[in-house]
Amino acid sequence: MAGTTRAQQAEQTRHELESAARVVFARSGYLNTKIVDITRQAGRAAGSFYNHYSGKDELLLALAEQIGVDADVIVATQDPAAREHPTMRPHVEVFWQLFTRHRVVIDALRDAALVNADFAQRIQRFTQVQFEPWVDRLANFEKAGVELPASPATTAMLIGGAAENFARLWQGSPEDGLDALVTFVDRGVFGPAAQ
Repeated sequence: MAGTTRAQQAEQTRHELESAARVVFARSGYLNTKIVDITRQAGRAAGSFYNHYSGKDELLLALAEQIGVDADVIVATQDPAAREHPTMRPHVEVFWQLFTRHRVVIDALRDAALVNADFAQRIQRFTQVQFEPWVDRLANFEKAGVELPASPATTAMLIGGAAENFARLWQGSPEDGLDALVTFVDRGVFGPAAQ
């Protein structure tokens, strides 16, 4: 069996540190997590962390980038015909899957933004980019004659806020939760006749 290259070893270490960070963030919260907690969980020396990240915030940003990559994968696997119907389901479905898979990272991002103004601005820009497809879709509905409850950008923020709060509280099956959320959002966007 061929030996691993330095690049493969570095990638393996990075993966182990990121996986360990998710575990420790879930257990202790982002603000209470120390770098040594992450390296201990990963079974790595503390110095190995700094070969990959300048600090905990940089590691968290790397985890956040994975959310964007995951979103692209989810969108690529959706049926393109679903985007032709007057519904927010395709976007809400992406949100629901991402929130379910990455809740620990999303919570860590929120916590980091509370104590670091620069980080808060970066997260705000990241969030805006993630919501651009929602705003575009809502703007297209508005152009087609749908009377939105607010501007497309504000409506997207309202949907996002409601969706996140609902996702945090929902305890039933994921499918039922997604269906309830889509029904709620579509009725808010398209009126009571929305199906």
